Parts: sequence; structure tokens; C-alpha cells
Amino acid sequence: MNNLKTITVLFRAYNSLEKMIRDDVFQYGLNVSEFSVLEALYHKEKLSVKGVIDKVLVPNSSMSYVIENLVKKNYISKNKSDIDKRSFYLQLTDVGKSIMDRIFPIHKKNMRSILDVLDEKEEEVLQKALIKIGKTSKIVKQ
Repeated sequence: MNNLKTITVLFRAYNSLEKMIRDDVFQYGLNVSEFSVLEALYHKEKLSVKGVIDKVLVPNSSMSYVIENLVKKNYISKNKSDIDKRSFYLQLTDVGKSIMDRIFPIHKKNMRSILDVLDEKEEEVLQKALIKIGKTSKIVKQ
């Protein structure tokens, strides 16, 4: 099999998944970047800005804007580190925690409904294959 059908199938699946995720989080008044930050903080409780950048798929250049929007909405707080005054820590406010307590289970159920077309073994094989592709991907110039 020397054609590029796998790449086409992968991109179609990615585009479909991205649209479903975008539509799902939009119903909560959030964009994907905002939801990603809230989700990271929901599971980790408190992270440095760098820690959030490392956890989510938001470009570093956009992160300040996303963080400021979430602070304005009172979903997260941003506080200077006691140890290093140059760094900041983020955590959910009570409002943010309450929202995530309400919407995360719904979001998880919606996302699982997409993945549940696979059995457990198929999902594990897919994860391993995608990790393998991700780790070995590089542009080869001719």
C-alpha cells in the first residue's frame, strides 16, 4: 500500500473531530483554547503558565490572550509565584470550578460517544499508532 489514502483518512477524521469538539465547547460559551485551559486546571488544580502551555495545544503566542479572557470571565485566577516573582500560577476560581463540575461530565460523555465506536483494543491500537506517527513525523526535503 504505497498511496496516501491513510493521510487523507486521518485528516478527514481530524477535521470531523475538531468540528465536533468546537461545537461541543461552544455550547458552553467557550472556545477550544479556553476549554483546554479550564480542563487542564480542572484536573491539575494549580499550574504555572508554562505548565498550562505544556499541557494544552494552545500556541504560546495566544496563551496570554486566552488567560486574560478567562480571568475577565472570573473562571480562573492568576497569581504571582511566592518563590519566583517572574512566574504566575493559574487556578480555577469557585465560578470556574462550578462550571467545570457541570460541563465536563457532559463534554466527556459527548467525546466518549465518538470514541465508543471502537472497542477497547481498537482504541488502544489507534492510540499507539498515532503516538508512533507523531514521534516519527518529520519533513523530508528532497
